[in-house]
Amino acid sequence: MKTYLLLHGAMRGAWLWHKIVPILEKNGHRAIAYDLPGHGKRAAERANQNMSDYVRDVHAFINANDLSDLILVGHSMSGIIITRLAEEAPERIRHLVYLAAVVPCDGEALIDLLTPERQEALRKLEGRITEIHGPLEMLRPLHFTDLEGEEKEFYLKQMSPQPAAAFYEKISLLRFVSQAIARTYIQGLRDKSIPPERARQFARRLGVTPVEIDAGHDLMVSRPDAVAGVLLTIG
Repeated sequence: MKTYLLLHGAMRGAWLWHKIVPILEKNGHRAIAYDLPGHGKRAAERANQNMSDYVRDVHAFINANDLSDLILVGHSMSGIIITRLAEEAPERIRHLVYLAAVVPCDGEALIDLLTPERQEALRKLEGRITEIHGPLEMLRPLHFTDLEGEEKEFYLKQMSPQPAAAFYEKISLLRFVSQAIARTYIQGLRDKSIPPERARQFARRLGVTPVEIDAGHDLMVSRPDAVAGVLLTIG
């Protein structure tokens, strides 16, 4: 039996994995969809959370539940979290999976890894805001872009304000490049948040060829069978 720990991206929560968890469990594995502090069922913890807070929280959860031999899956911004955890708790991790995720280098912040357009917009807001969100009219063209109608609206309405500090904190990485932990990169060919060429650049940072799925950024809800199929092949 494998154990998967599934970490969501910005403005999302553990609810994002609701189609993936049953597939993994049906195949005899343990799948844990986790809410980062300030997200999902932990929305009340949102104030001033930054990337280091996320890393500490997940690390504490892993230790408290004595999780080991983990297949650690990070979506979008959680690519930073799983990369830091690889340095802090390598003995707990079997495989890292970057699902339409950023891959940082030492000294980079989440904002540095976004598209130029999003970088520009967020840099103008630095120091002026504590959270990032917006009305549905603003979110609709940016998120769940390969879904339509009621299904798309369902997910958009679950999104929650994102602590802005997580975008601006630079991350220190001292050992990741030389670590021997296995890694996989899964990209969505229609991803507008991490476009295909940027995803390929991230995969090159990991030294792997990306697994391609014809989907947008939130491919665990638009193509759950394809994503789960890749996860199930990971040894």
